[in-house]
Amino acid sequence: KMLFIDPESRTPVFEQIKEQIIFLVQKGVYSENDRLPSIRALAGELSLNVNTVKRAFNELENEGIVYSRQGMGVFIARGAKENEAVKQKALSDLKDALYCAKGKGLTEAEAVEAVKALYENDR
Repeated sequence: KMLFIDPESRTPVFEQIKEQIIFLVQKGVYSENDRLPSIRALAGELSLNVNTVKRAFNELENEGIVYSRQGMGVFIARGAKENEAVKQKALSDLKDALYCAKGKGLTEAEAVEAVKALYENDR
């Protein structure tokens, strides 16, 4: 369940944490009511500022992916895997990427093939 931070990425670190936790939920690595590592433990493990991890966890909580219990930690929320806001964000991101790819000359057939290849190789 180790998270990986890419220091070369243009994606902010807190977003990388969020995206990876959502990915792990989607893959079934984390299930409803599973406890996440503590903010301090995760910050130490990833050599990050505690506030960076806290921001990621706060946003995940605001989006209904996790919930926190005072003194107990942060847990995966009921329905996190089926979270509609996450799916809408994914569709928005995909739309943006497709507009960009189309603008760079990628054909519809090439885009469909790329999507199929991604899903086939990700099993």
